[in-house]
Amino acid sequence: PIALIANSAFYNCDNLTNITIPDSVTNIGHYAFKGCLRLTSITIPDSVTSIGQGTFEDCSDLTTITIPGSVTSIGRYTFKACTSLTSVIIPDSVTSIEQGAFQDCSSLITITIPDSVASIGQGTFQDCSDLTAITIGNGVTSIGQGAFQDCRDLTTITIGNRVNSIGRYAFKACTSLTSITIPDSVTNIGQGTFQDCINLLTITIPDSVTSIGQELFRGCSDLTNITIGNGVTSIANGAFVGCTSLTNITIGNGVTSIGNEAFVNCTSLSSITLPDNVTSIGNEAFVNCTSLSS
Repeated sequence: PIALIANSAFYNCDNLTNITIPDSVTNIGHYAFKGCLRLTSITIPDSVTSIGQGTFEDCSDLTTITIPGSVTSIGRYTFKACTSLTSVIIPDSVTSIEQGAFQDCSSLITITIPDSVASIGQGTFQDCSDLTAITIGNGVTSIGQGAFQDCRDLTTITIGNRVNSIGRYAFKACTSLTSITIPDSVTNIGQGTFQDCINLLTITIPDSVTSIGQELFRGCSDLTNITIGNGVTSIANGAFVGCTSLTNITIGNGVTSIGNEAFVNCTSLSSITLPDNVTSIGNEAFVNCTSLSS
């Protein structure tokens, strides 16, 4: 009986529309079905424990797929550019979703990450332009760099209460995102995480976070108020550049330094109270804050 579908076994089989995988198969190799442009659906049997890198990449007509409970990880670029895929159910057996697994799945609307998953890789859902809602389970401890970058329809996201790290540019240019709750478990938020989230209105940084990263809220033009927790010790360079609607900001008393150009072009900011602990304010930190009282 067949136990393995080898690497690139059906690579670029343009006219393949349907395939039945026997129950004897335990492993599907890297890029096994990559570029099967007309493949519309496939059922993976419960015998399969491993799906390789890029297995279904560029299967642009694939609309649905069932991942069995035997699979423990979704590999790098497994479903990348499956542009017709609208939904996928991730079973509780999966513990990791690797880099770019669903990148460019432009028709994917909603997805739930089960509690079994411990990490979301770099660019996992990047450019999923139709994705409107996502729930991240309580097992996830880290969200990778650019994980949801350019998910322009994303309006709702629930972050599990065990996430401690949000990577660089994780939510960059999520232009429909209006609010987000960061759990108290988070200690690190990377550079540019919310950059160009132009509809983000309000956000609270919990006391567990120790720093406001470089360009973290750059270009968040609708952001009106923000509360920075007492655990934050530094506000990095360009953190709030171009937040033109920002009128109110509460800075926790743990902050000791404010970086270069931190609040440049915050034209609606009328007042700000700096805690007594601040010992360093960078160059041009408040340039063109035209409403700021002297």
